[in-house]
Amino acid sequence: MTAQSAALNIRPRILYQVAKAAWEGKLFERREDICRLVHAEFADRVTRRQVANQIRIAMGLDPHDSDTVIGDHDAEALMGMASEPFVVANPDACKHCDAGDRNCQRICPVGAISRDEFDRVKIDHEKCLGEGDCLEACSFGALAEKSAFVPLIEILREKSGPVYASVAPAFAGQFGPAVTPGKLRSALLKVGFAEMVETALYADLITMKECFEYDEHVQTEKDFLITSCCCPVWIKLIENRFPELLAHISPSVSPMVASARVIKAFDPDAKVVFIGPCVAKKSEAVLPGLKGAVDFVLTFQELAAIFEATGIDPADQPDEENAQASWGGRVYGRTGGVSAAVAATLAKLIPRRAEKFAARQVDGIPDCQKMLEELKGGGFAANFVEGMACKGGCVGGPGRILPPEEGTRQVNDYSAAAASHIPAENPQVYAILARLSHEADIPTLTGEGPIATLLARKLD
Repeated sequence: MTAQSAALNIRPRILYQVAKAAWEGKLFERREDICRLVHAEFADRVTRRQVANQIRIAMGLDPHDSDTVIGDHDAEALMGMASEPFVVANPDACKHCDAGDRNCQRICPVGAISRDEFDRVKIDHEKCLGEGDCLEACSFGALAEKSAFVPLIEILREKSGPVYASVAPAFAGQFGPAVTPGKLRSALLKVGFAEMVETALYADLITMKECFEYDEHVQTEKDFLITSCCCPVWIKLIENRFPELLAHISPSVSPMVASARVIKAFDPDAKVVFIGPCVAKKSEAVLPGLKGAVDFVLTFQELAAIFEATGIDPADQPDEENAQASWGGRVYGRTGGVSAAVAATLAKLIPRRAEKFAARQVDGIPDCQKMLEELKGGGFAANFVEGMACKGGCVGGPGRILPPEEGTRQVNDYSAAAASHIPAENPQVYAILARLSHEADIPTLTGEGPIATLLARKLD
């Protein structure tokens, strides 16, 4: 990719401008000014329509065939979470892309990207898994994910109720070497969040639940459990292409959804914002049966734009950490983390079952598909199966800031610093369970009990 090509990616500039205008409460009156400003800045290299559509995407709206930003009924659409599909095409940008440099089509693992009769990019949303590999491959903004921070910023500005930030385990180190978890928390509080919670704490809960699910589900040498913990693309891949394996998926929700459900069980007026590296989490948040738990999803890149727009530098904030999760919950941020957490927790909770626990994990959609084909064919030795769509696991998500290798190192370091090694040793977990069940012992986490239901999803 040439330097000139990379310079045509105007999305970071637009995210900043949209976030700044929204924070000042002037987005609607300044939207066309932003369009003119960015168009002038990138003159002769982008069309006004391309800029207008990139602004629309940053506002959570679909691209349209107009040089203006807002069309009929768009104001209503901006009042809530952006609608599906979240990964969209802005075809005007494609005219800048050389035919020999079309990485988006080559990189899509399921062949969801093609060209129409006018040689413009288009996405087959029936095939698309939403993992976002194509977003990184396109340097022109022809492919982008819709943002949801416009209505979120309005809620934070109005201070109309408590808004909690559930921050994914992959956050460690993402905002710079000087930004500790405590400084990130202080920055989020300064923006207007009521509290920052580690999604990893709720990964602790799900780890314990999946230990008991494994104990119930794996009874013979032919049985196996497929984790449902982290990756919505992994689950969608199975639903779309390997439906015969659905019965083997753990019924647990993801830690993202668990965090929102538990927070709202304690504070029904709360709104929950998940912040992580994953674009597909935006689609997960609106799935039937899960919708309503998470109110907004931001990527790390989108949060960085909000910090820049508000003039808040996390590195300059007080270091006031509210550590909550164990090593087991925090390692969910990288490949193999779920398996490692379940293995260690199973050895503590149900040691007789830990001896025959055999996990296998892969990352990247092609390798996930290969493993699922093998699983489908019956020639498979493992009895606990973990798949992550992104190379490196969650740290490889397209909304990340750090390279995956550095993200993995940061996650491992932060995990090692946890006060508790596994969820079964984490007093924060027992405090949540006691508050939910009013019992001293571990409540039932499988079947139809109230906490099991709170932490479960139904798969078709």
